[in-house]
Amino acid sequence: MKQKIPCHIIAGFLGSGKSLLIKQLLSYKPADEKWAVLVNEIGNNKYPQQLYLANNIFIKEVYGGCLCCSAGMPFAVALNKLIKDVRPDRLFIEPAGAGHLANIQKLLRNQFYQPVLQLKETLCIVSSEQVNDKKYYDNESYLSLISHSDRLCINANSTIAATQQLAKHYDKSFYPLQQNRHDLALIL
Repeated sequence: MKQKIPCHIIAGFLGSGKSLLIKQLLSYKPADEKWAVLVNEIGNNKYPQQLYLANNIFIKEVYGGCLCCSAGMPFAVALNKLIKDVRPDRLFIEPAGAGHLANIQKLLRNQFYQPVLQLKETLCIVSSEQVNDKKYYDNESYLSLISHSDRLCINANSTIAATQQLAKHYDKSFYPLQQNRHDLALIL
């Protein structure tokens, strides 16, 4: 039997840098592995599918609502197809910016996926603009992303003091993204 597939949820509000981090991590994929990304939200950073396919990286997009709300049928169908057709060595899930992580995590921990997936730390990317904007502190979706994540991440060139305080308040691990090979420590 094949080993469980390491599964990484990379969450964050729109514009926080989820796709940028995933693309960066994909650039370090070992040549002999197949990696896959299940993405719900296509912002300004589309995944160049043809380029990735040539490098054994498979992108599956889910439309028709956010993954968390459609954590039923569309999400499960896309995930099952990706697992069955690709049999990836590593899987990234990029939910919509306001996604409810609890629903996604619950689905990935159910008895059907237990023998197949090894759910790793859920990362929540926060941008310095969001951390420093008071309107996010009253936003239930934003606070839910933070509370259901395991680790908060912010770009290294951003102001990190507020994010460290946020991580401490929610008792979360904190990681300033380096935007280089050192960020592989998040997934390995």
